[in-house]
Amino acid sequence: MWIRLIFSALVDADYLDTERHFQPELSPLRTPVASITDLWNQFTADQEQLTSRTDDTAVNRMRREVYEECVRSASRPQGVYRLTVPTGGGKTRSSLAFALKHAVEHGLDRVIVAIPYTSIIEQTADVYRGIFGNDAVLEHHSQIEVDDEKEEADERLIQQRLAAENWDAPLIVTTTVQLFDSLFSNRPSKVRKLHNLSRSVVILDEVQTLPTELLKPTLDALAMLVRHCQTTVVLSSATQPFFEESRFLDVFSEIEVKEMLPLPTVNRHFQQMQRVDYEIWKSPVSLPQLVRFIREQKQLLVVFNTRKEAKECVELLQEDDGVFHLSTLLCSAHRRRILEEVRERLKKNQPVRLISTQVVEAGVDLDFPIVMRQMGPLDRIVQAAGRCNREGKMDKGNVIIFETEDMPSPRGSYRTATETARFLLAQRHPDDLHDPNIFREYFRRLFASVDVDSKNIQKDREMLDYPLVAEKYRLIDQDTVSVIVPYEEASEYLRMWESSPSRYSFRRLQPYMVQLYRFEAEKKEKDGWLREVADNVYEWLGDYDERIGIKEEVYDPLSLIG
Repeated sequence: MWIRLIFSALVDADYLDTERHFQPELSPLRTPVASITDLWNQFTADQEQLTSRTDDTAVNRMRREVYEECVRSASRPQGVYRLTVPTGGGKTRSSLAFALKHAVEHGLDRVIVAIPYTSIIEQTADVYRGIFGNDAVLEHHSQIEVDDEKEEADERLIQQRLAAENWDAPLIVTTTVQLFDSLFSNRPSKVRKLHNLSRSVVILDEVQTLPTELLKPTLDALAMLVRHCQTTVVLSSATQPFFEESRFLDVFSEIEVKEMLPLPTVNRHFQQMQRVDYEIWKSPVSLPQLVRFIREQKQLLVVFNTRKEAKECVELLQEDDGVFHLSTLLCSAHRRRILEEVRERLKKNQPVRLISTQVVEAGVDLDFPIVMRQMGPLDRIVQAAGRCNREGKMDKGNVIIFETEDMPSPRGSYRTATETARFLLAQRHPDDLHDPNIFREYFRRLFASVDVDSKNIQKDREMLDYPLVAEKYRLIDQDTVSVIVPYEEASEYLRMWESSPSRYSFRRLQPYMVQLYRFEAEKKEKDGWLREVADNVYEWLGDYDERIGIKEEVYDPLSLIG
């Protein structure tokens, strides 16, 4: 890791000098528009306004208490902190309050918020921009990945490489994929961010989504940053994994994890926030049976494990009014518009039946009276339940856990997690899902059932085999590529970027992208569905449906991209 840090600093300096030569007008734009202290002052002013105009409900009182506890904790020493808050309890704002105040108290340079799903990134970045303005927030969840071995003299390729960010900003919102690429990749364009993880507060939102089979190297790298690089790490979730309690994760066992909220307070919050009743259907149902039940409900959310089943369900409901679909077959700009319409219908008590994949279940701000969740990992079930009666306006919402007759079998650790959840739920009462301590048992069983370093990466790190570590460490099992779809202004922005590639013009394209496996994209390109516009960036030439998104059948990455 020390070698990586030196390499990162050298590569970033080289890139910045190259940018000064080719695009001197861009260099001044890299100066941060605000300091950490400025951001903290803006945040406290915004929090005061928000508190003054919110109703005095039980949910809002709990959110205020969480916020105040986080601010109090911020003056404590650097290290690893755990923030455990029920879904809907205000983690987004409270974790940022801790991070900004903590950075001010300890003279740190930046706050990095790492989020597993791009759908949450868009929502979170919008919240932050509303507080700090557009220029203060760096949203980085996709980048141009140019082959570092290609001819350096090609000015166009150099410009594309310069579009990658180095995270030299006070507030960054990014993906866990981008974050851990910096820690384990051997590509200069990815590693250049690494040195800027030092003297930072890193918030790992929905930390339970980190792939179990990569946990040992992942936690070892984080421990290194905490011990030696003046980095504070925040483990934020409603469904905490308690890494330090697993005998299989010894790399983290010597790290003291400080509770941001006292455990009695956490337990009281979970009891106060029992906003739903859980119901487990005993027998699997066919898709037509499920569709009949959906049609009988005025407002509900249904969450499937795979895009394939969600798509089939939507197609069976094609003629019905008020049916919406969310998955990564739709670009983020499209998903955002759908979410706005769904929220509007919920507010007006109009019919709305949202059929979705996991893209909706963590952090997305929705409030349905009924949520149905296909049997899956226990944390995913409880996260989906956070979209039910979110604001506590009903006495109790209804969360139904179901299985389908031809349920596709998820792969790898997702399958193991689903089986662990099924076993645990068969032994426990559904009401036990309100107890945060159930996740101690769930993750203890899961970590014992999965090899937490299944690719033997730790040994390769000891041997300083950087290419092999980079090849093995993938948060997504297989490479994915970005595909620009023909939605709204996407084509116009694409032509602009092709004529003058820069990180700014590329950012305008990001909301119009979906992710496909590389092997799949290569096949689609041969079949005439895709046109390659840059390394790892393609244009979709096929149909793009208003409800389904990409129409041509594609594989379903059960991945952290969402």
